[in-house]
Amino acid sequence: MYGELLFDITGSDAPVDGSFAAGARLQIRGGTGPGGGRALFAFTCQDEIARLYPPDTQTQSMVTPATGALELARQQRDDWLYIDPAGPTCALAAAHIDFALRNPNNQPLKTALAALHAGHTDRRGVLQVLLAEGQMLLAADETSVPGSVTVRSTPSADGSRALVCFTSAPEVVVFNVSDAFFARPTQEVLDMIRTDGYSGLVINPAGPSITFSRDEIESGSGLSG
Repeated sequence: MYGELLFDITGSDAPVDGSFAAGARLQIRGGTGPGGGRALFAFTCQDEIARLYPPDTQTQSMVTPATGALELARQQRDDWLYIDPAGPTCALAAAHIDFALRNPNNQPLKTALAALHAGHTDRRGVLQVLLAEGQMLLAADETSVPGSVTVRSTPSADGSRALVCFTSAPEVVVFNVSDAFFARPTQEVLDMIRTDGYSGLVINPAGPSITFSRDEIESGSGLSG
């Protein structure tokens, strides 16, 4: 998950100067999921919160990083996290939340990709985030070469191959549910492009995605081929 979500805090005390005073009442709305399990609610926009209330209700909300919603659900031992419970909704079970949080992720890069696709940054901005210190996930391809396990790559238009990498474990599963994966420092991944002869890098191929050529990466990092 990337970007931001909203918690419904309708009925809470009003924050003062953007924060809640000691002893203030803060209630985050939730509900019940399948089997009677407790569910935390999160929302993609203010209008989705309003759908749960009668017209003209003065609702309150609090912004949280998407990963913050996952972390709160796990901290509270909620069985479910419902996103936009008025529907269409996405329900994440506790096991899915734990899977997403226990594996390495590159949240800054995921956020930069979301900003790119929303028109809030450009390719150079994403490249700068990519070149910063962090971790990426690589997928183990066990099917393309019979009897061999290789790092997942994808063909380019010119017949060369680009290395495929991911910002989180769920991104790997969405792309190919059968792939195993492993984390590597970003710099090690970028070094692989040069040393193993890849033509470039495809990040999160299931989308939102971006592809950088080897020349772009080397130019951005001040390296020569």
